Amino acid sequence: MSADAFARLRWSRLGPQDRDRIFELHLRVLRDMSPDQVRPESLEFFEALLDGAGRIIGACDPDGGLVAYGVLQDGPDPGTRPDLWLDWPSDARIQKLAGSSVAQAYRGQRLQCELIRRRVALADPGAYLYATAAPSNPASWHSLLYEGFEIRRLRRVYQDSLRYLLARRAGPPIVSADADASRPMDALSLDAQDRLLSQGWRGRFLARTGAVFVPPEVAGP
Repeated sequence: MSADAFARLRWSRLGPQDRDRIFELHLRVLRDMSPDQVRPESLEFFEALLDGAGRIIGACDPDGGLVAYGVLQDGPDPGTRPDLWLDWPSDARIQKLAGSSVAQAYRGQRLQCELIRRRVALADPGAYLYATAAPSNPASWHSLLYEGFEIRRLRRVYQDSLRYLLARRAGPPIVSADADASRPMDALSLDAQDRLLSQGWRGRFLARTGAVFVPPEVAGP
């Protein structure tokens, strides 16, 4: 996709009338992914979001075809409950980036990052935001890290599927300085990553080194 084609995409909040084409794009994307990479969603999931349980934004090509969407869900997913794991305030306003899809012809153009940015901008002021991503789906968690999310936990959720739990606050992203004590993610096994996360380390994107784990004294509260 050229820069001109990207610029000609039309973005909008989607409504109940878009339910079927959102679901159709979701099913198309599932065909290109392995079962451990993307969580299959039901038509009822999208219906509930479009009926007030969240918001869905989408990008259409000049002909009106839906080429990308992103979900912002109100409240924690009962299967993940980051508020129980991350010591968030009991009255925290929690919203989840609960999945996105990009048509095959539009991949590799950082549309996932654009979907993340737009959903963060759409979130309630001060909300606690989170997302999940399979370790086997680096395109997903790389994009989230690049947009200011941190890997906070490694958990089995969604019927025992392994997922990173990533979080950030609404508003400007964390600005991370390069840290001498950081450890590159690709040099660590998942077991080693899990041990670091349990000790307060966090996964971040650093400008100089890319995806790394930073120690608690760098990670902050």
